[in-house]
Amino acid sequence: MNKKAKELNRINNSLDKQISSENKEAFTDMICYLRGANISAYDQEVVRQDLTEMVLSAQQRGETICSVIGEDYKAFCDNIIASLPPETARQKVIDFFDILCWALSILGAINIVMADETIHLIHDLITGRPLGFRIPISLGSVISAGFIIVAAIVIVEIFMKKSFEIGKRKQTDRLNAVLISSGFMVVLLLIAWFGRATLFTVNIFIACAAVLALYIIHKILANV
Repeated sequence: MNKKAKELNRINNSLDKQISSENKEAFTDMICYLRGANISAYDQEVVRQDLTEMVLSAQQRGETICSVIGEDYKAFCDNIIASLPPETARQKVIDFFDILCWALSILGAINIVMADETIHLIHDLITGRPLGFRIPISLGSVISAGFIIVAAIVIVEIFMKKSFEIGKRKQTDRLNAVLISSGFMVVLLLIAWFGRATLFTVNIFIACAAVLALYIIHKILANV
């Protein structure tokens, strides 16, 4: 998300607080649907601002979202999306590597902090023993990075692009959505447990530098 989109996002977050509880659920479904649309982050925020101002104006007149745009929220959103240019292939590639670098930097930091070798290094540093600077990179860490990216894609497809359908489902279907999310967490835990086999070891300073570099790349790409 570039600087213009971030600034608009900040403004929209502030405006969202003025949405009444009566309009909140429908408004949230519409925004989630827009998040899954094939349009740029900036266009998403522009549409979001327009929708917010429209809803706030309706609230001042004592009206609801339904009375302003009708009952078919999905069709309304589809008309807006169709009027905007699709997200470019370049931006999609940037977004992909942005997510990849962010996921790898987080997992890398966790792996460094949680590694037994890091704890031993701190202990040896305190006690004056010879220091060992190598930490393992496990199979579970590598698989988890890919799994998180896949999970993010699934979440967009299920919980954003189908937000209206989810909003109309029964409580049992909402429970299924919770179970799916829980299933993701269970799989991650299983990967962490059974994927402890070491693929290779790396110097802790090189690992820290790599994690920092990935995070910096993420920040740069997030502003493109």
